[in-house]
Amino acid sequence: MATIAYKRRYHIHEAIGATSVNESYMISDPESGCGLAAVDEKTGIGLKIAKAFLDKSLLPVKLEMVSSEGTNILEMYQPVSFIKPTFTVKNSEGRTLCILKSNSWFLKPFIEIFDERKQVIASIKGDWHFKNFELKDIGGKDIAKITHCYGGFLREALTTADDYDIEMLAETPDSSMALVALASALAIDIWFHE
Repeated sequence: MATIAYKRRYHIHEAIGATSVNESYMISDPESGCGLAAVDEKTGIGLKIAKAFLDKSLLPVKLEMVSSEGTNILEMYQPVSFIKPTFTVKNSEGRTLCILKSNSWFLKPFIEIFDERKQVIASIKGDWHFKNFELKDIGGKDIAKITHCYGGFLREALTTADDYDIEMLAETPDSSMALVALASALAIDIWFHE
């Protein structure tokens, strides 16, 4: 398991790409400032052209997270979805880590998290500002807090680039839930802030 999975706090910074239509993120340790991983969207030329003309919600999304050492950490895939979008998240061995499904209603962001057997294992509720999100297990115990960071007037007004802080709240560190929290923050960005 990658070192990234054992941290208590994370910062996700979305890159501003003037010439690229792909999503790109850097994940770092907010205490040391050290880079932990990079996340890039993988698209072909056809999809890049389609992004210029179609809404992103009408297109598939594939994200890959790679550690600062160059090893694969996880992969996220969302097929074309018109109603409730779903990301399947796979670990470095290719096994399903979780399935993230948006069940949001107007002004009520809500994500259900399923295991590989499609059993609900956790959920995420957000506030009506779409800024603060709470990841809780099936019993209601806090796992993590995901916060959308204000990027300043110009960045907010002129770009779709966003930053997120993640704080793991569980007393006992769970490496798989840390990866679920990171994947959830990326899904929140794609679904609610693009």
